[in-house]
This record gives sequence, C-alpha cells and structure tokens, in this order.
Amino acid sequence: MIDLKRRNFIKNVGFVGASTLFCGSLVAQNTLENFSIPENQEKNILSKFSKVTFFDAFLLDQSLADCYKKSIASWEKTGYTASGNFCYSSSDGLLKMFPMHLHTETTGKVDDVLLCFGKNSKGEWKSLRSLSGFDLEAITVAMSDLNIYSNDVNLSHYLFPAPSQQLNPYSFDTRKGSVSLQTVLNSEQTTTKIIIKEGNNIVYQKEVISQHSLVVSSFFV
Repeated sequence: MIDLKRRNFIKNVGFVGASTLFCGSLVAQNTLENFSIPENQEKNILSKFSKVTFFDAFLLDQSLADCYKKSIASWEKTGYTASGNFCYSSSDGLLKMFPMHLHTETTGKVDDVLLCFGKNSKGEWKSLRSLSGFDLEAITVAMSDLNIYSNDVNLSHYLFPAPSQQLNPYSFDTRKGSVSLQTVLNSEQTTTKIIIKEGNNIVYQKEVISQHSLVVSSFFV
C-alpha cells in the first residue's frame, strides 16, 4: 500500500534529479529522527526572529489567522501538524513563520517545515512558500559558513523570504537578494544546492550533503 504521507513529502521538497523521477511513483522513507532547529544561539538560524504565541500573533491580526487557517488545510490532510502553539516573527512583524512536522507510523518523523507568510504594502497576508527540512539543513550550513560576517550584517536578511510575493518554485526573494534551493533525492546520498545572491551577484553557493538517511524505492501505481 502506498504511504500517501510520504508521497506528499516528496512534493513538498523542491527537488530535481533524473535518477529519482519515475512518473510520480517515487516513494521516499526519510528518517529525520532528531532533525530540529538547534537551541544554541550561534547555530540557531532563527535567532534573529522573535518567538510569538498563536494567541499573540492572531489576537490583533485576524487576517493572519485566516490566511494561516486556509494554508494549513492541505498540509493537515496529509498528516502535517503544528510543532507547537507559536511562530517566528521578524522584527518589523511583516514575516511570520510557522513550524510544522510530519510523522508516519512506520518511520517516525519524516519532515520539518516552516510555513512562511508575508504582509504586503496593502496590509494583506499572503502565503510565501514552505521551507522543508532539507532546505533548513542547507540554510543552517550556509549561516554557519557566513557567520564570520554576522557582526556586520543581519544574515536573516540574506537567508529568509522577504514579505513579498514569491513566484519561482526553486528560489525566493530575500530582503537583500535571493536564495535558490534544489534538493536531489538519491539512495546513496541526498544533496541540496544552495545559491545566495545579493542583488544579481552570487555571494555564496554550496552543495550540502544531507546528514539524514534516505531510502528511495519506486514501483508502478
């Protein structure tokens, strides 16, 4: 029997790779057992964001609550659940990110995801994009590599979505430029290529090898 939760996980990862495409018959079993955002502030990619409870986030902004409720409906249908009753907020309050995770009965935790929402110039909240566990892993590596500049710049302005409409499925605009993330799922190793731009100039790029195991199997539906 096909595990639809695991198939949906594949849809939610921005991935490429000819060896892993089998006409939609791909099933992945990913054991991200302890994949979580580190508490160590130096390694915490969300350290520049404040942690806000659902109550505080939604109490004064019903439009955010409505946007969030509408966006998570499809995620909940496939087994994703909120990782807590909180979200992460940018200092100006225009970007909110809600952590969710997916568990399956057979493999345990499969994926962590951040659902990103932005408030536009009209005061409307829009769903920007989702960052998968592999995306977050690559962003964590990038932040660690770029930490030498942390005293001079706010790295979150280079690594996280700007509160504006995001159109490209493999990249997103940031306050300072853009980030491209492409994950290749493979039975040998899973890699995510990350490219960070400031304006049109590439300031960082790396192919990150995932530290989490992945078993890929395929069969005809």
